[in-house]
Amino acid sequence: MGMPKMTSIGLLVGLVIATGMLSTNSAVLAQPQTCGLLTSDEIQALAPKQTVTDAAVSGNQGAGAVGCRYTWGSGVDHFTLTLSARDASRAFAGMNAASARQGLLGTVAPGTADEAISDVGEAAVFKSPSSVYATASALAKGRYLQVTLDGLYARDQKGQLIALLKSAVSRL
Repeated sequence: MGMPKMTSIGLLVGLVIATGMLSTNSAVLAQPQTCGLLTSDEIQALAPKQTVTDAAVSGNQGAGAVGCRYTWGSGVDHFTLTLSARDASRAFAGMNAASARQGLLGTVAPGTADEAISDVGEAAVFKSPSSVYATASALAKGRYLQVTLDGLYARDQKGQLIALLKSAVSRL
């Protein structure tokens, strides 16, 4: 009689472990797809005289996001570029497509470096709250993508960040 309880417990533990492996594997499967949205040459163009690290993948950054982080430089010349992607329905939970589009475009603050980008996906914006942080974001094909640069004079890389966002959206 003691044997069936141990078998049941063993089966339960096995199912828990297998379920954990399945969810981990599905996150792993999603990561290369996200990192593959940008080429190493496109990223290297931001740092032509530096060595850019290979993508450091981080899953589940909230709302199911998968991110790929690249770094280069040191000290005050250190930069971090992050590409994150998630389902638009999770990023804009409870909103229909038109509301999500309007919500994203509504984040552009007049009189700042912020700008709506007209030719990327269903809606896209560039935002830079400071000279050392800039992000280009887009709603496209049911996904919400963000390309973020953190480092000295990040805002000055606006054109390159928008170009990276366009490339990533084109590969969705």
